[in-house]
Amino acid sequence: MGASAAFHLKKLGAKRVALLERNQICTGGTAKSCAIVRTHYSIPSNTALAVKGLEIFRHFADVVGDSNADCGFVNSGYIIVAPEGDKAEKLAANLDMQAKVGAHTRTISRQEAQELHPLLNLDDCSVIGYEPESGYADPYLTTTGFINAAKRLGVTVKTGCAVTGLLREGDAVTGVCTNQGNVSAGAVLGLIGPWSGALAGWADTSLPLEISRHIVLTFKTAESYARSLPIVKDLTTENKMYFRPATGGVVLVGTGDHGDPLDEPDNIDDNVSLSFVEHQGGQIAHRMPSFADGELVDSWTGPYDITPDWNPVLGPVSGLKGLYLGYGFSGHGFKLAPAIGRVLAQSILGQTADVSIEPYRLDRFEKGNLLTGSYGIGSIS
Repeated sequence: MGASAAFHLKKLGAKRVALLERNQICTGGTAKSCAIVRTHYSIPSNTALAVKGLEIFRHFADVVGDSNADCGFVNSGYIIVAPEGDKAEKLAANLDMQAKVGAHTRTISRQEAQELHPLLNLDDCSVIGYEPESGYADPYLTTTGFINAAKRLGVTVKTGCAVTGLLREGDAVTGVCTNQGNVSAGAVLGLIGPWSGALAGWADTSLPLEISRHIVLTFKTAESYARSLPIVKDLTTENKMYFRPATGGVVLVGTGDHGDPLDEPDNIDDNVSLSFVEHQGGQIAHRMPSFADGELVDSWTGPYDITPDWNPVLGPVSGLKGLYLGYGFSGHGFKLAPAIGRVLAQSILGQTADVSIEPYRLDRFEKGNLLTGSYGIGSIS
């Protein structure tokens, strides 16, 4: 998010831009991302942002102005399946909405889905959606690609530079305090995800924010799992399981549910219970019978920054001139980052945004204007 915003701010005409990172580039939540790039949402504005983001991923070198730039995007396609009943009806309705918003998506038959992904068992799937242009990318390459492009445009990038507070003159934010000294600025954009609670304290405001821990596993069989196989989102599972190819011929498996409550993102527990591994392994074996004897290869955990409606907060903070926020991406931030960086930059610079950020304002929670997805809580709002 920060790398994208810094690049777009400078590209769109900001005179001076500095990106401040407390550690090294891509060592926070992005480093743990599964980096799936899809346009399937139940909220039209989310799909609109995802469509813009997908376009940037697919044409990354052209966007950043470097023929050698590579975000690691693999155009594998994306399949989403739902069981008979309410979820199938919602899936079908959302596919129609997405097409109207500009997403390239459609319903496909079981036969077509199995031709695209021969390992799938689809006996319990009533409706199947497909996005032929979607896929997955590389978090590190994407982030550093934006960073390198930003530097070429003149953006100052400071690593090991921890922000410790805000500089203020009355009700105006005029910069930030850091462990390397104060930095003055006409506008401050906070894009620190699960760590946004600290920013709330600096700004003397309240930010609805919950943090949770999510677990990612990788499994393998004797047969290498092809990198070209489509991503699969499985709405027949209670935890909204998804899986995609990963380096080394393995399948990467995650969940789109709430996850485990977490007090502090820096205190995340990387231990994974055997019962969770068995549960996810069983779900994968059901959806892909060839994984009945699959072997666990690796596991890791990462933090989600969650808002009450599982959708981000974007834009200015009322009562504090010059302070802008982007947080609460609730597990679906990576795919939106190219577009959100651009629309935030446009908004800060007083330009017309590609997609309006008005629905994502912080005060929507007080006003009761929640962005509630039709699938309930989870990262597929």
